[in-house]
Amino acid sequence: MLFTRLARAIIRHNRAVFAIWLAALVVSIPAILQVQSVIVYNETAFNPKNSESSIAQDLVSREFSIDQGTSAIVVITANDVRGNSVRDFTLALNQTLHNDAKLSNINNITSIYDIYYQQLLGYTNELHLVVFQTRNATTLATSIEFGIPSTYVNDWISLVSAGPANVNQTQLVSYNQQAYDTSWPIISAQTPPAYQAVAQNYLTLFYRSWNQTFTAQNYTQLQLVSGSPPFARAQNVTKGNLLLTAQPSYYNITIPFIQSLPWTDASTLSLFLSSARFFNLYSQGSVTCSNNNCWNDPNAVRSFTIDAVAQAISADPNQKIVVSEIYDLGPSATSSDITGLAQQVLSNSNILTYPIQPSRSVYSQFVSEENNTMLMIIDFKSGGPDPMNSIPEIRQDVGFANTLSNQKLVAYVTGAPAFNYDIQTQTVMDIERIDPVTITLILVIVGFFFASLVAPLIPVIAIGLSIGIAFGLVFAVGSVITKVHYLVLTLLPVSMLGAGSDYCIFLVSRYVEERKTGRGKTDSV
Repeated sequence: MLFTRLARAIIRHNRAVFAIWLAALVVSIPAILQVQSVIVYNETAFNPKNSESSIAQDLVSREFSIDQGTSAIVVITANDVRGNSVRDFTLALNQTLHNDAKLSNINNITSIYDIYYQQLLGYTNELHLVVFQTRNATTLATSIEFGIPSTYVNDWISLVSAGPANVNQTQLVSYNQQAYDTSWPIISAQTPPAYQAVAQNYLTLFYRSWNQTFTAQNYTQLQLVSGSPPFARAQNVTKGNLLLTAQPSYYNITIPFIQSLPWTDASTLSLFLSSARFFNLYSQGSVTCSNNNCWNDPNAVRSFTIDAVAQAISADPNQKIVVSEIYDLGPSATSSDITGLAQQVLSNSNILTYPIQPSRSVYSQFVSEENNTMLMIIDFKSGGPDPMNSIPEIRQDVGFANTLSNQKLVAYVTGAPAFNYDIQTQTVMDIERIDPVTITLILVIVGFFFASLVAPLIPVIAIGLSIGIAFGLVFAVGSVITKVHYLVLTLLPVSMLGAGSDYCIFLVSRYVEERKTGRGKTDSV
């Protein structure tokens, strides 16, 4: 009885009913346009809230601000991802993603190069301290081993130059003593307290050895100052005469003196001995000791310091290059200078040549065992826009990074957001393919069945109205009650087209049968 009364009411007010359906469709249009916003492409969204995994994930999200399945992963492939091409691409992509204003929901980007950068930053900071501690120790060693003789000789030259043209042994001994007396206050003022005794003992040893180098009874001033250069004489005293097979006892005093000291630190002893062997006080033919590892030549000090640090840390060639670059920053380098150097090393070297390497367990999280695949992980902010909507922009940035780095690498974007985006895209594509085919088949089959061009339009129009309104209802349900699974968008129109066309064919065929019996339109309906 209910359906009979309903049918009669519809027949009597058919235009009003059609208008109501049409109005409902018009009202549903805004909802239809937004229906994708209530569709869920993540299967875990339908996991019961009281399940163990949901409870655990809620706890993790609350305590650690980590959302499961919200990270996108860029998969980079190459024959060997450790080379410059992948480095340039990865760094370009990192920069592109950070600078992309459309990706404001990105929280963090991590690749193996971020790991290397952090390690390089710590490495250069620590090494900067070691380098200039070594340089300071080198300066101390040379100031004692060669600075003391240099100060003594300079004072001695001044005394001799101010004296008479002819100098006998007595006057010479007096000059030597005066040089000792005048040089010590200068040396003492320049020597740290801990090394005062060492400096005085070494000055005394040098002074006594210097005295023994004068074997003649009389000299001219010219002989003492120019004929036999004082610094050449001092070089013989400190390092010995290379032209002599057997050295006098008053030659080559520096190394034995250093070895005789009661050192408590083996590394300091080693540095002092290395300094004594490396540096010189005088170079034949040049008072300035140029090109002969002069003790006060900045280039010689640089070379020695770099070699000393490299030896201390067992540096390979790549690490030694970094040591030299750190030295060139200077002792007053700022954190910005060191950061810039770390960035420079990151950009100019590669995984095969970086001076420091992460542990294998860390490395294997980003690079495959065969070194042909590398991962970049993109984490999104919790509570921000849906990461799924950022996937197209990320994929576009991947292409831009290839252009920016002048590479043609194959890189893919995956992860839960990418899966969800691809499912959404594929679902829409399926609907766009299925619906036109279904509608066409309905038109053809119904047209043949009724041998009419108009009859097929009836089910299509009726079902079209229903699908539009149904999509509006889907939006309402998704907005107010619960999220809607993505398969609904695929199954709903197909199901309605199938069931609706079947019922329409049945209804129209019954109408045709009644008309054939001679009944009127109203009675046939």
